[in-house]
Amino acid sequence: MAFLKRLVQQSSLRITWPTMSVFRVQQSLRYKSSGCSKHGELSLELDGYTIRKAVKQDCQAIHRLIQELANCLEMPDAPQIDAEALEIDGFGGRSFYEGFVAESHKFNQVVGYAVYYFTYSTWQGKSLYMEDMYIRPEDRKNRIAVSFFHLVSRAALIENCTRLNFCVLESNQPAAKLFQSLGAVDLTLKEGWHYYRIPRLGIEELAKPNIISTFNSQI
Repeated sequence: MAFLKRLVQQSSLRITWPTMSVFRVQQSLRYKSSGCSKHGELSLELDGYTIRKAVKQDCQAIHRLIQELANCLEMPDAPQIDAEALEIDGFGGRSFYEGFVAESHKFNQVVGYAVYYFTYSTWQGKSLYMEDMYIRPEDRKNRIAVSFFHLVSRAALIENCTRLNFCVLESNQPAAKLFQSLGAVDLTLKEGWHYYRIPRLGIEELAKPNIISTFNSQI
């Protein structure tokens, strides 16, 4: 915690930390665990919040927060899945993602989430990709963001991951500065990597039987 506090203080992003000693901060982070070997039971308690693993019953709340995030990014039409898709994809026969949620004790509702899944690097092996992290504006500055990173990092280490990857919009500088204060590196600036996407229509074109014979390229 002292390391994170030092990083944030060195950053240009102003974050208000509670006026308490490191010992008291550590006291307020109370872990819950059932003794399970995997990360399914990772959780902790903050003052006024529980940070825990997402379950199927959280999908309605997560979907609502996904829409809030899209609205904040001025992309209200971007989300194209519903809560049922989240239930099937995360808690069906095959899980395509996992996540953590922040639950407010005062309002007894989910006020933030972090969604991630595991990937693989042919250079370094197991990796974790964090797809989303969002916390309602009125519930920020309560160490929820750092708690999400903490638990996601623990989940990554349990699986022996060597990387924790995520992306951020260029216009979202407050988030970028927060991530940098936590040790994140901008790979576009440092190594020149660019993040590409082929949408569904492009996937369907590439999956057609005649694509190989009709594609005009030397590759």
